[in-house]
Amino acid sequence: MSLSTSGKEIRLSKVINPDDGRAVVVAADHGYMLGVIPGVENLEATLRKIILGRPDAILMSPGQARELNTLFHGRNAPALLVRSDWSNWGRDKTYTLPARSVERIAVAEARDALALGASGVVVYYFIGYGEEEKEARHIESLAAFARGCDRAGMPFIIEPVPFGERITGANFAELVKVAVRVSVEAGADAIKSAYTGDPETFRGVIDAAEGAPVMILGGAKAKTVRDAMEVVVETLEVGGAGVVFGRQIVQAEDPTSFLTAMRAIVHEGKSIQEALRTSIAGPVRIQVNRNKCIGCRLCEAICTESHGAGFTPPKARLHVDFTPPGTYTPFVCTLCGFCVKECSPGALQFDKERHFVQLTPEKCTKCRRCVEVCPVKVIKWDTATELPLVCDMCRGSPRCAEWCPTESLKTAPYERGG
Repeated sequence: MSLSTSGKEIRLSKVINPDDGRAVVVAADHGYMLGVIPGVENLEATLRKIILGRPDAILMSPGQARELNTLFHGRNAPALLVRSDWSNWGRDKTYTLPARSVERIAVAEARDALALGASGVVVYYFIGYGEEEKEARHIESLAAFARGCDRAGMPFIIEPVPFGERITGANFAELVKVAVRVSVEAGADAIKSAYTGDPETFRGVIDAAEGAPVMILGGAKAKTVRDAMEVVVETLEVGGAGVVFGRQIVQAEDPTSFLTAMRAIVHEGKSIQEALRTSIAGPVRIQVNRNKCIGCRLCEAICTESHGAGFTPPKARLHVDFTPPGTYTPFVCTLCGFCVKECSPGALQFDKERHFVQLTPEKCTKCRRCVEVCPVKVIKWDTATELPLVCDMCRGSPRCAEWCPTESLKTAPYERGG
């Protein structure tokens, strides 16, 4: 084994955990190419929250890597990846200065990244141009980066992007596979790849990489946390090496919790529901934003299905009210405790650890007092079982909030006495 290979293996092990071959990486290089976007106005403040979620590595521009180098000090700090090229390909018409033609240039060599303390460099590879000469220039640049990384013992990570006039919906997945294979042939030690949309076609991408780790890129911010997690789970099941999330993390309301949950999925093999539960320590509540509710009533259906009643919304432990001409308002258990206080037989009690309301059926005297006193009318009477239908927060991980497509319902920490 050459000294260069040894150096690459050591540095790459800081990014991709050698115990499971997986990584959770955060891309924070957007300001370099897109300018000031939400989440990067004060990048240091955002990164401090992100680091609390323990990402394996963070991708930075050379300038920010230099200015914020103290964030990478210490044994428990994340590894540093350096963006070694620049492109304007992401600047569409929603940005201040849309790109009229897409360009890409090299901006930092492997030795520059080495001087910054990096554990790897990341560069683009675009495939799909109408002009073959542009792709040829990309390949020439990749070859130069590969030689420099070999000399410096620096892991070389390529981000292949199908882009250009020759890309269609029909050939996208196949072009991702082609681009990944070309990247490996060009000398990539790891790949940051777009997702092809389904596990079967992504399995072909993994095969094309011939053993090189393939991490999916997060792309634009997903509608919900669950949407983002489902994609990661699908890729892991077919051999993916983890994820490189950008705007999904840097623009998150709570990047620390998001990363905690993502690590639980990638490194601990937990399900989405288990991961979401671990992202919040202690008791939880359901937070409602009525302005986001579209009246789909998926929450009601998920509630009943989760409690073994199939899809029967009338038995849901919450309800969505409609006010003309077009306002929908979700009502959920507020954990006010009125039902518990009024239940003299003690059939309803707060769980001592997670503070959800739990029912002991054999203690219920069928007085229906709990139904009467509920201020938001989410407790219903089940005539089939002759028992109240009481929200138990899905025992600490509310599935209504997990599945809400607009995040009108969200899981939030419950503060005792609040």
